[in-house]
Amino acid sequence: MSQRDPYQGAYFTPSGGLVWHWRALWRRRYWTDFIDAVAVELARWQPPQRKLLLLGPSAGWCLPSDFLIRFESIHAIDLDPLAERIFRFNHGRVLQRMDVKLTFELENIFTSFDALIDRFHDHAILFPNMLGQHIYHVADTDTARLEIEAVKTKLAHRHWASIHDRLSGKIRSGRPLPSPLRINEAIKPDRLAETLGLTGEWVDHLTTHVLPEESERRIVGWRLLDDWMHIVEIGNVSPS
Repeated sequence: MSQRDPYQGAYFTPSGGLVWHWRALWRRRYWTDFIDAVAVELARWQPPQRKLLLLGPSAGWCLPSDFLIRFESIHAIDLDPLAERIFRFNHGRVLQRMDVKLTFELENIFTSFDALIDRFHDHAILFPNMLGQHIYHVADTDTARLEIEAVKTKLAHRHWASIHDRLSGKIRSGRPLPSPLRINEAIKPDRLAETLGLTGEWVDHLTTHVLPEESERRIVGWRLLDDWMHIVEIGNVSPS
C-alpha cells in the first residue's frame, strides 16, 4: 500500500478539508436528488452485522442518519482532522438518542488497509465516496488504480458497500442531470460517458473495477457545483 499520505491531518487537501466542508454547508440543499439516491441504495443494503466500519466518511454530509442508526456501533476512519467534529454536528444527536456508539480515528485507510480490516473483522464496511478521491493522494496513476482495484479482492469474504466517483467534469449551468442507470456490469469510462450523453473533458477516477465485475450498480449524477458534475456509482457486495 501507499506510504503515509502527506495530507493526513491537514486542514486543506485536494479531496476535502476546510474548503469541502464550507462548500457542503452552502451547497447541500441543492444535492437533494443525490442524497436521496444514496439513501435508497443504502436502504437496499442489509448486511447482517450490527457494527459498521466507515472508511473515509468525511463529515457524513451525504449520509442519511436513518442508515447510521441501524447499527449498534460505528467506527470511522478519516484523514481530515475536522471530520469527527462536523460528523458529530451532522449526526451525533440522532446517534446519541438511539444509543449508537461512534468512534473516530485519524488515518488514511490506504496506509494500513490490511490491518484495519483485520482489526474490525466483525464489521460491515462502507466507503462513503472515498475511493474515487484516491487519485488526488497518489502521484502515480498505475499505483492508485491497483490499490483501488485491490479492495474487492481483500474484501472477498466481507459484507461491504461503496459510493464512489466514476467521472467528473464541467457542465453548462442549469443543465439537467442524466437519468440514473441500474446496471450489472463494469462500464469503461468512455462508454459510460457516451451512455449518459456526456461531451467534453471528463476526469476518470479510476474506479471502473472497484466492485466485482457482475455486481449490480446504480449510476447517478451529482451536481457538486452549478457548473461541475460528478457521475457516482453505488453498489454493495456480499461474501463470495
